[in-house]
Amino acid sequence: MFGQTIVSEISSKQLEIGVVLQGGGALGAYECGALNALLELMDQFAARGHKIVLKVVAGASIGSINAACVVGARSNADARARLNALWDDLTLETPPFWTHAAQRDLAYFGLPGFYTPRPDFWAAPTWTYVYDTRPLLVTLGRHVDFAALNASTTAFAVTAVEVVSGTMRAFVNQPLGKIAATKIEPRHVLASGSLPPGFPWTEIEGMPHWDAGLVDNTPLGLAIDAFNTDPDVDRMLVVMNLYPLRARLPRNLAAVEDRMHELSFGNRLRQDHDTARRINALVETIDDLAALVPPDSLDERLRARLYEARRYKIIDAIVNIDMQDPAATLLPAAQNPADDKDGMRDFSPETVQRRRRDGFKFAHDILRPAFENRWRGEALPSTPPLRREPLGY
Repeated sequence: MFGQTIVSEISSKQLEIGVVLQGGGALGAYECGALNALLELMDQFAARGHKIVLKVVAGASIGSINAACVVGARSNADARARLNALWDDLTLETPPFWTHAAQRDLAYFGLPGFYTPRPDFWAAPTWTYVYDTRPLLVTLGRHVDFAALNASTTAFAVTAVEVVSGTMRAFVNQPLGKIAATKIEPRHVLASGSLPPGFPWTEIEGMPHWDAGLVDNTPLGLAIDAFNTDPDVDRMLVVMNLYPLRARLPRNLAAVEDRMHELSFGNRLRQDHDTARRINALVETIDDLAALVPPDSLDERLRARLYEARRYKIIDAIVNIDMQDPAATLLPAAQNPADDKDGMRDFSPETVQRRRRDGFKFAHDILRPAFENRWRGEALPSTPPLRREPLGY
């Protein structure tokens, strides 16, 4: 089930879609393009009478910011407009005649609407961070409708790690498993993206929090927990991977460091195939054993535990969208030079636009066949260009 694309048989059931968004700084522009493709396809198939529901969007770091734009919107079209406006604002205007490295590294001096350098250089020996991220709170308030987010029927889930205890925290707009709902504010999203040592921790309920990617950059569990277990509902989990699972053998120290970065922030469950297989086997064994026992003989406690275990087997399709290796051929694709470990800070216009464009294409090329296979005979016209939605807020 995990780590592959599985398409269910043709079905007339309602389709629930869950989305998982990774952290990766400026690489999040890929997610902007990919989300545009997903939301557009959902609208196209819904217009043909198919029942499609965006059930959950879970994110970490920059993924939490993109997730907030999607859930904190009045419609899919509004979500696309908010995402595009956000990434227009996060594009760092640079002189076009500068070298790519110079345009990328201008972000060291700040990114309007995101972060600014600290001015108190005399206190540098006592610093615990380099940049002030308060501008991002204003940007979030401008591009995310938090009233709509908190009232949404789509689950919104973001994670952060407590600095002192080292434990993960999840912030959700509606009850999710054992996690109580929280009134989501800009600071909850900021906490998920507070990556040290560049950014300061963010205090939530008196506790300092850092970027979730330090522990788990791909919050799959939260998305799985949000799905409905109703047998009359199909489910599709869309996972957007900003970092490649596979790579070519490093040939120098810079490439070694880059590969270390990819492995540190990649999709843990895809990296650990054995654990994924064990999870599947365990749930199947539990199901087999439960089938041998009359349902009425199970007490309430056992029924609850069986229900909880089945949550990890209810997904009918897992669609991995790989931004660095979209074709997944036998030989790993060569990484775009702008997407190495320094690519996290590359907010230059050309790079941001390329990532948005590529993210749209990669997602559209994978999701369109997945939808068409589900509803056979429902072929769409050829791949459209990335559309710019008018601002509706």
